[in-house]
Amino acid sequence: MSISQKPSDVSSPTKKQLVVIYFLGTTLFISAIIKVGMDYHWWLPKTEIVSSLQPEEIKIKFDINTAPWYELVLLPKLGEAKAKAIVAYREKHGNFKTLDELDKVKGIGHSITEAIRDHLKIGSATTSADLDNKE
Repeated sequence: MSISQKPSDVSSPTKKQLVVIYFLGTTLFISAIIKVGMDYHWWLPKTEIVSSLQPEEIKIKFDINTAPWYELVLLPKLGEAKAKAIVAYREKHGNFKTLDELDKVKGIGHSITEAIRDHLKIGSATTSADLDNKE
């Protein structure tokens, strides 16, 4: 008894070839979706550019009684040592009641207090760094 085999058609793909083609097509389709998503940032909220807002109008105010030293370093004329001195003074003597009390901190003079006055506040509602809206 002989088993006859059907001659395979040269132009039709085999089962393995079809699986490979399906896998490559699926991979290409998923990659295209990911690329479009990354290009258009569909997961981010829509933003609006406000043309009337100038960079010099944006000011960050730190609460002098809660800000850590690494936030205070961002202020003009303050380095790491002076920022740490402010925090150490605050921990030793309690919260500042006025910004003029900064003159009592070792290494902080009147000129430094005046330079950073616009960037500091006493008391904070929720965070140590808030945007001050200018009207």
